[in-house]
Amino acid sequence: MSVGVFFAGAGAAQAAPACGALSTGAAPQATAAVRAACGLIGTPYSWGGGHGSKPGPTYGLCDPANGAPDDCNVRGLDCSGMVRYAYDLAVGEDVINGTTRTQWPTSRAVARYYRADGTGPLLPGDLVYFGNTASTIHHVAMYLGQGWIVEAPYSGGYVQVAALSSHGDYYGAIRLYGSGGSSTTPPTTPPPATGKYWVDTFANAPVFGSPTSTATTGTLYQGTSYVYCKAWGREVSSGGSVNHWWLKTDPDVGSSGQWVSAFYLSRWGNDTAKDNNGATVPDCPGGGGGAPATGKYWVDTFANAPVFGSPTSTAGTGTLYQGTSYVYCKAWGREVSSGGSVNHWWLKTDPDVGSSGQWVSAFYLSRWGNDTAKDNNGTTVPDC
Repeated sequence: MSVGVFFAGAGAAQAAPACGALSTGAAPQATAAVRAACGLIGTPYSWGGGHGSKPGPTYGLCDPANGAPDDCNVRGLDCSGMVRYAYDLAVGEDVINGTTRTQWPTSRAVARYYRADGTGPLLPGDLVYFGNTASTIHHVAMYLGQGWIVEAPYSGGYVQVAALSSHGDYYGAIRLYGSGGSSTTPPTTPPPATGKYWVDTFANAPVFGSPTSTATTGTLYQGTSYVYCKAWGREVSSGGSVNHWWLKTDPDVGSSGQWVSAFYLSRWGNDTAKDNNGATVPDCPGGGGGAPATGKYWVDTFANAPVFGSPTSTAGTGTLYQGTSYVYCKAWGREVSSGGSVNHWWLKTDPDVGSSGQWVSAFYLSRWGNDTAKDNNGTTVPDC
């Protein structure tokens, strides 16, 4: 759960202003969220509070290791529970559920800022996060404007107004609604044909040699980078977030023309690959860009595999080369085994050598165990 750890600021102490939107330009929904958060002033902090099935104060967790020895007896809100409840009160929808580390990468964000951007771009209602890295984010508050925040600070405290600078590790901020009430519907027309599409990533992202590879070959640093095109590949997921699209790019570490998962894009949701302007990144030419065709399941084989005319045949009739290939369906057949590894499932495919519609043993699949026949995404290949 998200606990507010309070840091002493370096600046001179200032009297906190009355809680409210202290600058203009925010969307109506964000301004309403500020009003809702200000209405929670004085609500007790409770570690884990506010994370029930519906937004709102709940009893928290007793966790002495996190400075919350009695919070299971305190009905209140922790920092992420507070911003969740404020936005729910404002818009009538649970738009920012989760703890600080799962809120930060939300696909609902229409804008995202980092420490290097300063606080100048921030508007009332923006959610500001604290931590030295994305993986160590530990606190969130709502921005009011002019350097002030409203927050649920720490065990034993109450929802309060504080200076953003009172926390020494501001990491970044997200905006959930477009400024000034402007539409946030992304454009559908592609940008000028420069061949490069600019995207933001919310964390340093590993890159790979192909959309199905599992061997890391470099890193794309967090921030704004360009990509060229997209292709469908193996699943990358965390919690309810999932993406099968992969983006061809030139990483910061590693050789050019490699692949990064669209899971790391800051602005978009599941199985979406759009640039910062909302234009869909085009499919890579000849790169298997579309989602798998119905009836085809993509699998990796760890070696060149012999193919056969049937699941029970012993006469080899071709070869499926090591790598990523499609199969259609499975059937139970003769055993193929080595040591403790065994598989009776056979997969119908079109081999690299030999006529189409032949059979390869699921023993050669890279990712799965005995008598298992799944594709690279973990989907069980259907029976023929």
